[in-house]
Amino acid sequence: MCCQKAKWKREIVNDHKFDFVCVEDFKVHDTFIGIRYLILYLTVFKVVLVYVADLWTAGILLIFDNWSSSIKPTIPFTYSKWIYVGCIFISFLLLALDWRKAKAIIASRDISYAFTSTITSRYYALKSYSHFCFFYRIKRQSKMVDKIAFFVFFAFKGWKRLIFAEAPRQAISAITLYPIIKTNITRDWMNLSAYGHNTVERLAMALMAFTFLSFAFSATKLIVAFILYIPLLFHIRGNLKEYCCHKIDKRIEGLLIKNSRKRRINQRKAAAKGDLRKKNKIKANNSRQPTLPNVENNTLTPPSNVHHNSRF
Repeated sequence: MCCQKAKWKREIVNDHKFDFVCVEDFKVHDTFIGIRYLILYLTVFKVVLVYVADLWTAGILLIFDNWSSSIKPTIPFTYSKWIYVGCIFISFLLLALDWRKAKAIIASRDISYAFTSTITSRYYALKSYSHFCFFYRIKRQSKMVDKIAFFVFFAFKGWKRLIFAEAPRQAISAITLYPIIKTNITRDWMNLSAYGHNTVERLAMALMAFTFLSFAFSATKLIVAFILYIPLLFHIRGNLKEYCCHKIDKRIEGLLIKNSRKRRINQRKAAAKGDLRKKNKIKANNSRQPTLPNVENNTLTPPSNVHHNSRF
């Protein structure tokens, strides 16, 4: 069944570009959407913190000769340091490549490709609230299988970073953090002196724990996506990216048709209100009569008792 031909086929739609779509028509003032927009800012802020933590950790590892004098890692520091720094370098290299792809997508103004690019979609969403509402309307699919397809697609997008840039160093982080947890299992967790002999070492341990928790969340998400991808493959019977772009194009087409109908209805209502106001104005003008004096003809005739004497 998986090898059968797919029932769908993606068609490139040139009109589905930001140049031909007014995103202001999809702007919605909703509390739930506003909260999601705030979460987007927090997510971007978290990503920035992760990269800052990577830079700080790489600098600390290059400056100092050990993790901490109280920590005896299983892997020698000479090897673990360069593995850690190398993974951070790969992480920034992948970020540069993603930015290059995102720049090309932004230049193309294509909506479906912008939606499938994490950097591009966040760029447009942070650019204006209307773009965020538009993307939210696209993502809000009615079918559960489409929601699963989008979840799997976006989870798979970060597999290179997760495997090559995160997994090796996070394995070192786990091995490094394990002695700390084992040593302080019966101690006070708020005792900061147990995490290093100075502030720099303690901060390095805190940043290492922060990045490890982020990796654990992403790894769990990727595992769940891989499990869901197996039955999903029997449904789409084709390329996952092409299927998502096909669904995005269909969704955009439906939104544009619905918005066009809504606009025509509003125009008809506005025209009807304009005609009604015009009729009421004409009726009001016709009901107004001029207040002129009513002069009768008998007031102009002289009285009957007046006699004129004629002299001849």
